[in-house]
Amino acid sequence: MKKILAGGLILLFIVSAASCSGVKSMDKSNSFYKEFNRIKTYNSNLPANYRYTDYAAIAKQYDDLVFDYEAEGEYLPLIWEDQTYNSFGIPAYIGDGRTGQDGEQEAVTAIAAVLSASLNGIDKSNQEERDYVRMLNAFFSEDEGIILNNPNGTSASTSMWYLLYPAILYTQVSVLYEEQLEMRSNTIMTIENWYRTYEIMCIQMESDYDYTGFNFTTWTPYKNDIWSEPDCAVGMAVLFHYGYTFTDDVKYLSAVIELMDYIESYYGGPLYEVLMYYAPVLASELNTLYGTDYDIMKSLNRIFDGNSIPRGGWGSLTGTWGDYEVSGLFGSTTDGGGYAFAMNTFAAAGAVTPLARYDARYAKSIGEWILHVNSNGRYFFSGETSQENQSVTNTPGIDSLSENILQAVPYEGIRKQSNGKSPWFGGDPTVYGWAKTDLALYSGAHVGILGALCESTDQEGILKVDLLVTDVLQSKAFPTYLIYNPYEDDKQITYRTDSDEAVDLFNTVINTVVASRVEEEIILTIPADGAMVVVEVPAGSVIDRKGLNYYVEGCYISTDRSALSIEGLNNNDVVSGIFELEAILNSNFEDEINYIMLTIDEKTFQFTDKITVNANDFSKGSKQLQIKAVTKNGLTDEITLRLTFE
Repeated sequence: MKKILAGGLILLFIVSAASCSGVKSMDKSNSFYKEFNRIKTYNSNLPANYRYTDYAAIAKQYDDLVFDYEAEGEYLPLIWEDQTYNSFGIPAYIGDGRTGQDGEQEAVTAIAAVLSASLNGIDKSNQEERDYVRMLNAFFSEDEGIILNNPNGTSASTSMWYLLYPAILYTQVSVLYEEQLEMRSNTIMTIENWYRTYEIMCIQMESDYDYTGFNFTTWTPYKNDIWSEPDCAVGMAVLFHYGYTFTDDVKYLSAVIELMDYIESYYGGPLYEVLMYYAPVLASELNTLYGTDYDIMKSLNRIFDGNSIPRGGWGSLTGTWGDYEVSGLFGSTTDGGGYAFAMNTFAAAGAVTPLARYDARYAKSIGEWILHVNSNGRYFFSGETSQENQSVTNTPGIDSLSENILQAVPYEGIRKQSNGKSPWFGGDPTVYGWAKTDLALYSGAHVGILGALCESTDQEGILKVDLLVTDVLQSKAFPTYLIYNPYEDDKQITYRTDSDEAVDLFNTVINTVVASRVEEEIILTIPADGAMVVVEVPAGSVIDRKGLNYYVEGCYISTDRSALSIEGLNNNDVVSGIFELEAILNSNFEDEINYIMLTIDEKTFQFTDKITVNANDFSKGSKQLQIKAVTKNGLTDEITLRLTFE
């Protein structure tokens, strides 16, 4: 049967007690989408007290403020000339005691600030006759051959994420400024030395990457007996993907797959700080272009759900604290009842969002999440919240700060409860004596990542989200945008194109051209509680289908996908005796189920015509059912269902 969705076909196949090839009608036009756990818990599709926030404008305010050597006022200027390392310095916080100390500045602030501005159209290689891009080479250690977090630092006692994340940021800047040859040389050397690290951990440590850090002087990994960072495997994989892109050396691609295999098989959630955020898009690209079969939903849930092994509770927040909704923000789900961090929120938005380019099944969930991030992320800024709930206005000895600082520099975090207030807008610096305020310049250095992603449309609550601007995979692509409609009714927007030439609009959710020969703008109808992923291809383009992928002029644009869902039973339902499961395949092309694998209590059963379970064959209690479909086209998808057996 055929189901119309926004002008295209969604084919719905049923596996029931009758036959695995049976087909029946459904009202669920949105059943193609896959929704990960955290998104399901949001109170509504549209955030409470929704307001679009222009983070690109905030990023430009930040750049004007921070890179002003002549600024006057309390704690100003915020930047200094590092004469020792021929660079510049930005402190981590407003009122940071390290301000002006050459070599003490952090890459997670300085490199991120250059990247953030660059993503929003500011040329940091020639800004008021200063080349801030070249100055970032101060973070490259000639002795160790890698990017470090401090110009005067070493790898000896630095944790994995503080080594790998600056290297990723530095590499992203290098991609934007290809003419910076020294930077590209440093990038390739950094990647190659991390590859040597990978070989050591792969061979000598038997493919174990669960370490706290790596000493590049002794060439040995180490653990500090307090925590470890298994998601360093993802950070290395991102660098090696760049290495493969730069050099075409297949050793890097092989390493990427080995590292992602490790993360896939890791017991429990491997998230420590930010590196795991890159896993879903990397895994999906490998599935799409290199034939792997990584579980994207598993990867997303590990990031969002707060089930981390090395850092318990680390994930994404949901719900309302006092008068403020925090759904979509990232940090600890357990610390004091919840603790959201600005940097993690902005970094996660940049890393996870491009997934919708490679797997449109997640377009709706990612659209809903990024809509919440755009609205709720504004609460990190002083002017958006109650003064009595803020640390700056309740810290003795702090004189009035300039309006520029309060508008452009966010608080480090938001606590669900502190100082008798819920929520509390502040951070760790004033608690532990790191700085005189909780306003975090390292967090503000990341705001342009979110700013580069999101653009408003003429329909309030519907964003146009750029899926390429923060894609670390950096493959050749046509302009690609995610548009999500949170409303219960279809909505129309004015879609404006990127090109001066006529384009065709290809919607990857249904793999169909939805508008032809568009010049400048067109009215698009976005389905209720649905999404479109629009690729702008040259008008009249021939769309080639190779295997399950679609290409224009040799450039990847989309993939055929199928999604499995279960009807008739819900999570935590009680079952007894013999019961049946109805498995439904929802596809954006002609596909059907070949067979189903059902796993209960580590016992696996295969079905071809119906799924029947006898609860009496199992012990009583709560059971997790893992249901995996294999389709006629070789695709797989799986879901889990928890039932109580009586």
